[in-house]
Amino acid sequence: MFRFALCSRVRLSTPALTTRTSVRCYSSETAAAAVTINSRLKSDLKTAMKAKEKARLQVIKGVLSDILYAEKNPSSGASFSRDSDADVAAVIQRAIKQRRDSIEKYTAASREDLAQAEAQEIDVLNSYLPEQLSTDQIEARVKQIIQELGVSGVKAMGAVMKAVDISAAQAPKSKVAEAVKRLLSA
Repeated sequence: MFRFALCSRVRLSTPALTTRTSVRCYSSETAAAAVTINSRLKSDLKTAMKAKEKARLQVIKGVLSDILYAEKNPSSGASFSRDSDADVAAVIQRAIKQRRDSIEKYTAASREDLAQAEAQEIDVLNSYLPEQLSTDQIEARVKQIIQELGVSGVKAMGAVMKAVDISAAQAPKSKVAEAVKRLLSA
């Protein structure tokens, strides 16, 4: 099912041929669904360049570089796609984790100026992640899966993790694994 939202007439003419008119139509559903985290990053890169926001520009360039590296890295396999929000969100969450570790080290070394800069970078990165699930929401979903599977004990962690339908964009896998382990050991 296609909806044609935007149509434009293009007049094609060449000296050897007669003039003819071509119609190009674009679907609004496709255009609305095409907004991925990666495309938002690229458009915000241009905006940050025009606005001369050096800090934001540096963060966006770094994330786009990480995405390109993950895509070309043979160890990530053929499963990484820059058009997949879950894959890009995992890269962004990894960058956030690195910055949190840096904040801890900077505060331990009494470098509050660098820690504050890292915190601002985290704010920029968080703006690209979708709404994150809270710990209570993660635990509620995990409890439901455990009840559906009827399993108990830490040995069933692999089966529960496979059945959990929480994407990496919604919550880091480490948080989900922590909740599964805690609920299975209780």
